[in-house]
Amino acid sequence: MIKYNIKNVYRTRLKKDDDLYFAIMREINKLEINSGIVIGIGAVQKANIAYFNQNKKVYENFHFNEPMEIVSLKGNISIKDDKPFGHFHISLGRSDFTVVGGHLLPDTIIYACEIDIIEFEGKTLMRGFDPDTNLYLWDIN
Repeated sequence: MIKYNIKNVYRTRLKKDDDLYFAIMREINKLEINSGIVIGIGAVQKANIAYFNQNKKVYENFHFNEPMEIVSLKGNISIKDDKPFGHFHISLGRSDFTVVGGHLLPDTIIYACEIDIIEFEGKTLMRGFDPDTNLYLWDIN
């Protein structure tokens, strides 16, 4: 376990029609953040999300071509391949009040979105490949 202190908290509104994943990463890169968390709310015009199939050890992508509410958007910022990497999960509410969710992928288009980026100070976490899960996970050793 690693203890962090909060260095900065940033709040911003992302632009309508932008790609949600890339818009968040632009803000992270602009602020030069290597460690932190992201939370957000809003709505999307369409979504591209993934589910990690643990039996096959691969991501399965799903496209939803419908407007949905962002019930929850959260994720973390670490370093992968020597650059900031954002790993985000999203829960989306549909018009029939059911919810879908998974890993946020590019081609999720913003209708409206407000995010908080919380920057940590302290050790920067690096991501490395874990052959047991077939995932890139934090190296906490």
